[in-house]
Amino acid sequence: MTTFAELGLSKSTLAALVDAEYVEPTEIQLNTIPLLLSGVDIMGSAQTGSGKTAAFALPIIECLQEPEKRPRALVMVPTRELALQVEEQFVKFSKYNKLRCVTLYGGTGYEKQSRALKRGVDIIVATPGRLLDMVERRIADVSGVEILVLDEGDRLLDMGFMPQIRKVISQLKKERQTVMFSATIDNRVHRLAAEFLKNPITVKAKSSQIEPTAIDQKLYHVTEFGKDALLVKLIAELEMSSVIVFTKTKRRAGWVRGRLRDANVLAEEIHGDISQSQREKTLSRYRDGRFKVLVATDVAARGLDIPAISHVVNYDLPDSPEDYVHRIGRTGRAGRSGVALSFVNDEQRYLIRDIEKVMGRQLEQEGKPEPRKVVPARRFKNSGRRRVV
Repeated sequence: MTTFAELGLSKSTLAALVDAEYVEPTEIQLNTIPLLLSGVDIMGSAQTGSGKTAAFALPIIECLQEPEKRPRALVMVPTRELALQVEEQFVKFSKYNKLRCVTLYGGTGYEKQSRALKRGVDIIVATPGRLLDMVERRIADVSGVEILVLDEGDRLLDMGFMPQIRKVISQLKKERQTVMFSATIDNRVHRLAAEFLKNPITVKAKSSQIEPTAIDQKLYHVTEFGKDALLVKLIAELEMSSVIVFTKTKRRAGWVRGRLRDANVLAEEIHGDISQSQREKTLSRYRDGRFKVLVATDVAARGLDIPAISHVVNYDLPDSPEDYVHRIGRTGRAGRSGVALSFVNDEQRYLIRDIEKVMGRQLEQEGKPEPRKVVPARRFKNSGRRRVV
């Protein structure tokens, strides 16, 4: 077993890891930390639950060590929730180094974030839109950044942040270390890496880091009109303590929330049209157990800091196996068991096949439709015509 001490981390960082009860490096941490400490650019592929935040946070802390007056590390992320989650990790791991970290995100005033920057910070974790705004207002100075991290590169692309990212990076010095993590590495992500990274080393973590074997996965064959009744039935029968219901669109999220409330099931929704302040209140109430069903779109749910989720329900099946893996990774974490239920129809059989290929096993199916029965043709007397009944 390789330990964190063998990865070249300092005593102060190792002490912080002990306090946080981190014992053994995950695959992505094992493969990434030594490379980042050596100063090379990295293109990393890792899913939710793989430990990728610590994989870049720990070596950044080692490289910075002592506090200075201006930011030397910048992490850009797609959502406010992920920014806060990443900041929490930096604070946890740098407790004995006294490095200062600030999160910059929209949907709230500038005053608090501006004050933090004026006091001096070493690490900025930010969403691209707010960061660019503060750079252009000369509130944030990124000219001294030595390490740049683009976290969840595929989502940054999906959410249309590239114009803002390019403008921010144009303000950075060219001699820097650049790291990008992405759940999927397709042609778009490769082009992004080629634009900003110099001779990067590619590091991949197996999706098994999410512990899919600890997740009970089941498919429910159901028509569109039967989804609402089935969802209410499952929530009642399976005694779900905390559940995220994934939908494809914001409109669908609102619909599902309404149908659940009609059935006297306490539920709330989060999606792109929900303000940051309202989203924060909703997530706080969810963590406190004030309601047990959270209906969410993929973009809004990315990076949510919710420690224990008993069930994930794919009300709408995602378009890619990678998104499916990300969704079910919200449950069955940190050694816990979890349950992932997906509503599917017969037209999605090819997508199911792709998901099973990625998972490496067949998924259990409930209510699987029987093959269509072929009714033989029947001849009518005194007629040359045939009619199929």
